[in-house]
Amino acid sequence: MNISILGKGAWGKAIGELLQTQGHTIRWHDKGDFKIPDHAGMIIIALPTQVIRGVLPELYLQSEKIPIVSLSKGIDIQSGQRVSQIVTARWPAAPVAALSGPSLATEIHQKVPTAMVAASLDDNLASQVQNIFHGPFLRVYRSRDLAGVEWGGALKNIYALAAGMCAGLGLGENSLAGLVTRSLTEMTRIAVHFGAHEQTLHGLSGMGDLVLTSYSRASRNRRVGERLGAGDPLEKALDSVDGICEGVPSTEALHRILHSQKIDAPVAEELYQVIFKSKPPKQALLSLLARDPREERG
Repeated sequence: MNISILGKGAWGKAIGELLQTQGHTIRWHDKGDFKIPDHAGMIIIALPTQVIRGVLPELYLQSEKIPIVSLSKGIDIQSGQRVSQIVTARWPAAPVAALSGPSLATEIHQKVPTAMVAASLDDNLASQVQNIFHGPFLRVYRSRDLAGVEWGGALKNIYALAAGMCAGLGLGENSLAGLVTRSLTEMTRIAVHFGAHEQTLHGLSGMGDLVLTSYSRASRNRRVGERLGAGDPLEKALDSVDGICEGVPSTEALHRILHSQKIDAPVAEELYQVIFKSKPPKQALLSLLARDPREERG
């Protein structure tokens, strides 16, 4: 199949090269070169979430029925929308899918065995994406819970920042495990509020991706969180990593959503206070510990 990939960062490059080894013809589009050839059979979005809304108006599609697959994980800061919602607003007839799960670009490039999930409201498209990406080193499951898979991918970046701050404060494994577990509860509560299935957040695109991104030092979000926990200001923390840290703008977007929907998410709220209101990370942790004791539930 002829596949066009928007974005040739580490993620888009790794996925494109993997697809080439499986017999597909790949054309990358980056930095203003977004003209899609007429023979393209699929478009893959591998761009930072915050630039997608600005890029899509530059694209002309020969047919609005070309399948579009999102690899981007984030929440649009202007609208609070998921990537599939941004795409549908631009091309209502386009079938949309998301591919997500615990996957580092470097390990995809190294052909390390990886498991992901392809989600779409269209069963046929989910199966098509599964078949295209599934191979010797990449096992792909499928799901109809597009909202759940996208929310999992976006939220895990936010909570990995909090995990990184926990590590940057010099706290131990007990603290990190407790924080990650409660973060999963928050992620699930938020995603279910917006129509996701709870079991999706306990799968590859939720718990799986959260664990990887929270514990791996190859994760930009984890590393930026560490620098924040160690006392660096936001700009210095962001300068410490190459590429985009999706969790930071997604944290701001989520803050607006939580307040408008009145959703209880104390970890995300304290993270927002640290990043955007200069609250000391240690004080944020003490605020979480000072909450009234309660029964463990969702």
